[in-house]
Amino acid sequence: MPAVRPGIGEGVHSHYRRNVADLPRHGVSVTLCVRVRRYFCDEPSCERAIFCERLPDVAARARKTGRLDEALLAIVLELGGRAGARLAAELGLVVGRDALVSRAKGAAPRDEGKVRVLGVDDFAFRKGHTYGTVLVDLERRRVVDLLPERSQEGVVAWLKRHPEVEFAARDRSNIYREALAKGAPTAVQVADRWHLLHNLALTLEEFLLQKRPTLRAAAMPGAEPEDRSDAAFASGPIMPNRPRNHDRKLEDAAWKRHERLVRQWEDIRRLYLAGADLRDICRRLGVSPRTVYRYKDLTEPPPRPVYKRKASVLDPYVPYLVKRWNEGCRNGKRLYREIREQGYRNSEETCTHFVSQLRRAEADGKPPSSVPRARRGSVAGLSPSSKNVAALFMRREERLSEEQKEYLGRLCGADEALTDARRLTQAFAAMTRNLEGGKLDGWLEEAEACAAPAIRRFAAGLKKDTAAVRAGLTEEWSNGPVEGFVHKLKLLKRRGYGKAGFDLLRARVLAA
Repeated sequence: MPAVRPGIGEGVHSHYRRNVADLPRHGVSVTLCVRVRRYFCDEPSCERAIFCERLPDVAARARKTGRLDEALLAIVLELGGRAGARLAAELGLVVGRDALVSRAKGAAPRDEGKVRVLGVDDFAFRKGHTYGTVLVDLERRRVVDLLPERSQEGVVAWLKRHPEVEFAARDRSNIYREALAKGAPTAVQVADRWHLLHNLALTLEEFLLQKRPTLRAAAMPGAEPEDRSDAAFASGPIMPNRPRNHDRKLEDAAWKRHERLVRQWEDIRRLYLAGADLRDICRRLGVSPRTVYRYKDLTEPPPRPVYKRKASVLDPYVPYLVKRWNEGCRNGKRLYREIREQGYRNSEETCTHFVSQLRRAEADGKPPSSVPRARRGSVAGLSPSSKNVAALFMRREERLSEEQKEYLGRLCGADEALTDARRLTQAFAAMTRNLEGGKLDGWLEEAEACAAPAIRRFAAGLKKDTAAVRAGLTEEWSNGPVEGFVHKLKLLKRRGYGKAGFDLLRARVLAA
């Protein structure tokens, strides 16, 4: 804008009053009445012969003071349009949700700056249907951009505008792997360590699912077949507010669910052995690909999960209470005081309910059981699932209990493939935790020669992405912060009900 002619009154065309809204004071709306000048323009080529005086230090947006505009922007970026308008009304700020949304969309984008270490991941607009991409500066721990789709083209175009990227952390997605190779060929791709361990856990779970007889035999050496009689249900410890028929109902429901799974397994095996395509099996039976992959190689029906009674705070004291009851003590308050002296710190009502159960059992002629339930984490007498055993394979050796070590010893001693799988799993987990990427080549050689086919397949998948996997086991960068921003993005997205869209979501995420 051309300069105003010097001198008081020189170049002034006229004056007018401008009402500028300000922050309320003690709940009362405040409006500033400002007398503003209009000026002549000295530039003959200018289309506007007259222009108004600006007040950049007070009201850069003409009708609102700077501090009011900053407050409204902060409200809409945090809460969105509708919730932000409700909060603004409570604070004495008269503004509509449409005006708030427009203010957020018109906010100046934050300067991205130089991004040396990039984290990339996807997020769902609608899970299973449409996805976008979030890009995070891992050094400064902030989101630098959102892309409206999950595609190679969008990521490559963004990387072309940022040739300074040196490291790029990602998950195992082929989309981002190829996009980074095209858009930033000189950048070091870093495979996320959590995803590596997660992929290994899924591989182990599918492998162990085919070893169910061995898992069961190691957990219950010399055990009798499962007894589903009513007497078996009455032999467990009596628990407060838990009648015997309650457990029976849960058990019957579990058997019905198991029968449905067995029928599903039979259908999958029949179609798979007949040569049907996996996608055709999913479409004909209405099941997910993961279910087909889990059941297609099983030579026996999937086992029925064993119902486990819920743990109670009174469990450690049940043997003592039953012992004192058998000795003739019938005073509930006295029993409560005695277990309080032994360390019980919960309510008296729980103990009172248990004593009432003992009285009813005695009235019915049923002897109370003095056998406490299995401790949490115990594997004795149970049939552990493949998921539980996979977790034991990956757990640090020093964090295993003696019972778990004995179980793993019996399990690995019964099958060479399980021995190799556990040994190589422990070695890979140690490499991941200690950032020992230099040992990767040796581990891959051992994995290719092991007796566990699942570990061989996992190693073959790592060899297709060896450079990124080695960087993930060597560099300190990971996709952990990106996952945190994805969770924050979900929160902002759910707060955007009523008025939502990619432009508003992007503005809110970049300012969060």
